[in-house]
Amino acid sequence: MNNQHVQLNELIQISSGHILYFYEDLESYLENAVSYIRTGIEQGHHLLLIDTKQHLWKIGQKLKQETSQDRMGLVHFVDSHEFYAAHHDFHSHTILEHFKNILRPLLHQNLTIRTWALVEWKEQEEILQKLGHFETISDHTVNTLGLLSVCAYNGRQVSASFMNEMMKTHEYFMTDKELKKSSFYEKRSVTFPSLSLQEEQQRILEQNKHLHNETKSKLKTTTYQLESFITRNLDPILIFNDDNQVIRTNASFEKVFGWSSEEIMGVHAEDLPLIPHERKWEVQKNQAETLLGRYIQGFETIRKTKAGNERNVKISCFPLRDESDQVSGWASIIRDFTEEKQAQELLLRTEKLSVVSELAAGIAHEIRNPLTSVKGFLQLLKSQALENGIYYDIMLSEIDRIDLILGELLLLAKPQIAHFQRKNVCSLLKEVVTLLEAQANMCNVQIVMKSAVDDIYVTCEENQLKQVCINFIKNAIEAMPDGGELTIQLEVEKETVSIRFIDQGVGIPKDVLEKLGQPFFTTKEKGTGLGFMVSKKIIENHDGTVHVSSEEQKGTTIEIRLSGL
Repeated sequence: MNNQHVQLNELIQISSGHILYFYEDLESYLENAVSYIRTGIEQGHHLLLIDTKQHLWKIGQKLKQETSQDRMGLVHFVDSHEFYAAHHDFHSHTILEHFKNILRPLLHQNLTIRTWALVEWKEQEEILQKLGHFETISDHTVNTLGLLSVCAYNGRQVSASFMNEMMKTHEYFMTDKELKKSSFYEKRSVTFPSLSLQEEQQRILEQNKHLHNETKSKLKTTTYQLESFITRNLDPILIFNDDNQVIRTNASFEKVFGWSSEEIMGVHAEDLPLIPHERKWEVQKNQAETLLGRYIQGFETIRKTKAGNERNVKISCFPLRDESDQVSGWASIIRDFTEEKQAQELLLRTEKLSVVSELAAGIAHEIRNPLTSVKGFLQLLKSQALENGIYYDIMLSEIDRIDLILGELLLLAKPQIAHFQRKNVCSLLKEVVTLLEAQANMCNVQIVMKSAVDDIYVTCEENQLKQVCINFIKNAIEAMPDGGELTIQLEVEKETVSIRFIDQGVGIPKDVLEKLGQPFFTTKEKGTGLGFMVSKKIIENHDGTVHVSSEEQKGTTIEIRLSGL
């Protein structure tokens, strides 16, 4: 055993007294507490130890190594936080009354008691005066009850003047290394409050308890409401601490994005897997704004699910504050409005299509009327001038072609009665390829047809389907300015015919691909933005679908799917 502790044990071979202990080193504090308790156990004293849970556990472990279980029954442990926290205003008389209530069963048995208490308090006004008053009354109580009592303070938390003042109310003064009589000790008579004042103090105490319970109840209600708001919210919620790490999420987050709470907890805001790499800057900006106490509402952006799907979201962020009104973290509410945005875009496309339909109808009718007159006069001239009949044939053929295109443009304006017939798609495509082969050769493009069989039939309007194939082949040729190969694949799977146009062109950027088919949207200098839309409309009228996939600098694939016979 340490010599200092042996000397301490010898000095406190006394039955009663009030000891003031200012400690500096925690390990020395614990050893002194163990020595004090062990000496009391050896003398058959009962011991009341008021200290923190951590200290109580460490002291208990040290005692158990050399003290029997029966003798450990002489030691009574009390959590100092609970002992002092019940009296938030550090009301001296109430604390000491509580102290005497704990000791009363032992006092009734005329047992010798020694106590050890680490004094704790909450920061409040005039706390030093309250502690001084507390120690004065404690000294009177210790002497009246005949106790040996140690009042311990953390020497790093109090001033030298406070130490000097406290030595006036303690018969003994103790440090980590020694124990001696206090030369400043002044045994004072204690004046207790009158009965009326005690009743007033009791009334105030009861009011404080009632206020405490009421505040506790309100806090519990608010906590429950907040918990319900988080757990039952249909929008995903993420809560971050002041280090920008996730500390809470809700079930909606897992439902929308796919990651469980365990996978997200502790992850830094910038490392969240739902944030696309190119949008990391958004997180830095949002968290900086929020930690400064600012609010972000309805910020529109893109987030990714665990399955890799992109979702359109609106993000709202706000700071979280602690009891001192300091920002201690922040929260983010993520509203998924992908379906709403898609509905808006569909409505916009529908409105544009309506405008185009009206425009197409007007143009078609205005041009068709004079074309009818020109065609009639050409037929009349042809019958009267046989020498130049070939030129008239060419002019009539071109007028017929214009009339056909106008008819197709009318598809956008209103449904027309089409003459659907059973046609061989292989033969139809060969005719179209023959028609465009010269143009392909001029652009150094080779057209290759691949089909497992020569006879594949569908029910279609032949001229309309030809127009679609012409549009897609021309687009593919124009997409290969340096030449290349255009592959046309025909496949039959069950009752579905697939026609694929696969080019080796420059490809279509993702943002352009999303707008493909919108009226008036085109990347061509002289385009109208109607070609793809007309083609798509024709295929839809054939109860078919058109799908486009593309990769920049590798090429584009357009797939038509039709019902076969």
